[in-house]
Formats: sequence, C-alpha cells, structure tokens
Amino acid sequence: MKKLTELEKTVLITFLVFMKKNKNRGISEEEVVLKFPMRQRKNVREAIENLKKSNLLIKKEGKTKLSDKGIKEAMELLKTGARLWAYLK
Repeated sequence: MKKLTELEKTVLITFLVFMKKNKNRGISEEEVVLKFPMRQRKNVREAIENLKKSNLLIKKEGKTKLSDKGIKEAMELLKTGARLWAYLK
C-alpha cells in the first residue's frame, strides 16, 4: 500500500469519528469536507478520492464509509498519532 499523506490520515480519522457518532452508518462526503477550512476543501475532496482508490473508503447508497481495511488503518493511526491540528477547524 502506498504511504498516506498527513491530510489523508486526517480524513481517515475524521471518517472514523463520524462513523462512531453515527453508529457505523455511512456519511455524506460533504459533511466531512465542511469540517475543514475553506482553503483545504479541494485537497480534502482529492484525498477522499485517493482513499477510495486505495480501498480504504467505500461508497454505498450515496454515503461513504470506512472499509474494514480503512478501519484498521485509522485505528493504527490513532495509536501512533497523526497531526490533526494542521487541518481541522
């Protein structure tokens, strides 16, 4: 698997938090994008597409959620730490 950027790591953890809050249901990509500053939103959309191509995110019924592989990766990121302060508002 290719190495994830810091922004992709942040997006993965953001999906993990939203899924926990929504009882593992998928969420709208736009909900996640709107949590980031305006200047980062284009990059966040690109990161979401890259994560889909890497099979870390899956889209079902108009909603996006973490795949099993994505959940494992996000949990590993929580253990090792990620630089979230740089992206979220």
